[in-house]
Amino acid sequence: MNRIIRILSLLGIGVILVSNNGGIKVNASAVNSSTLLTTRTRTRTRTRTSASTSTSRGGASESSIPKLKSSATMNGIKNSAASALAAGCSKALLAPFDTIKTMQQQASNSNINGSIAKSLSLVDAAKIIQARPKGFLELYAGLGVSVIGAMPSVGLYFGVYSYCKEKLTPLFQDKFCLAAGNGNGNHASSRSRSRFNLSKTGARTLAIASSAAIGNTVASFSRVPYEVVKQKLQTGEYASTVQALRHMASTGGMRAFFPMGGVAIQMYRDIPYAIVTLLTYECLRDHWVHRGREKSGNANAPTAPWRDMVAGGLAGGIGSFATSPMDVIKTRLQIDSGSLYNGSVWVCASKTLEDGGPSAFLRGSVPRLIHKIPANAFFFVFYEGFRKLLGVDDGGSDD
Repeated sequence: MNRIIRILSLLGIGVILVSNNGGIKVNASAVNSSTLLTTRTRTRTRTRTSASTSTSRGGASESSIPKLKSSATMNGIKNSAASALAAGCSKALLAPFDTIKTMQQQASNSNINGSIAKSLSLVDAAKIIQARPKGFLELYAGLGVSVIGAMPSVGLYFGVYSYCKEKLTPLFQDKFCLAAGNGNGNHASSRSRSRFNLSKTGARTLAIASSAAIGNTVASFSRVPYEVVKQKLQTGEYASTVQALRHMASTGGMRAFFPMGGVAIQMYRDIPYAIVTLLTYECLRDHWVHRGREKSGNANAPTAPWRDMVAGGLAGGIGSFATSPMDVIKTRLQIDSGSLYNGSVWVCASKTLEDGGPSAFLRGSVPRLIHKIPANAFFFVFYEGFRKLLGVDDGGSDD
């Protein structure tokens, strides 16, 4: 486990350094790619030289060289890989806060380590966790299954999201926006008329929200099993991942990994979270992160990693707080759905309200925010860094 933490942490830090063009000039990836970069530069120079024979000196520029645009499918695959790697790095960095959050949300009017706890403070939850046999390392309980489960799940989510956004944005702009003029003041076609009167920005916002919902719907099914195992490890029900998998498989079969109500509440939480988070992030990215590009007039100018980090942190914080009640219900259902709640989301919500009143739905919100804000900050800076390394084309998402 410690090896996983070190590898993913170093990988994430390396990506930040590589993506920051203003920082370190020589690094491992730069050494390996220097020959390729030199070759490309020479090729472009020869192209410009040959082009200059038929144009004036001031007419030829690097921006005039056509750039091949990646397909929506290829961009989806690249975004999937970038997000999967980013998820592994951010999970490893901030696992303790996720463990504390789970412990707080699981606490109710039941006996926890010999004491009745209606709600656990951040410090109390950390003390209970570290009182287990492995001490401090118990804060990283479930990290292995969390990383292994999160990488394909997040990869699937962002891959589908990227593909859908690139396809739906022009479709919605064509269907829901006023038809563009054809130069004579007339509408381009009657087909493009719609009863909706959206701006291009409004249509793109609708496309982002729809894409986030579709991506998370697909990913939610793959996310439930590892979430269930991770949370049982975090609450100390099992000592190891292998023990958890064996016991759950032998006693409950597949139903143990897909508890009653587990998939439904996963979607109830994840879909609103995805919509709020990605709408906020895309808005900040368009209007603040890329502001330097507008000033420089270069659409391909690199952005500062710290801007991606701030935008990701704010987006994750807003999305997390908005979905805290659903997260509490999800945790309780997935930990113990059969005996207490009969797999019902509404029964779980009612018992939670009876247990601690309205404030019970905010249990674990502080450690969740402490976890989610930096987790999203690191995730999105890693994500944008990996996207740059993989050469993801942003052209499809532009208006």
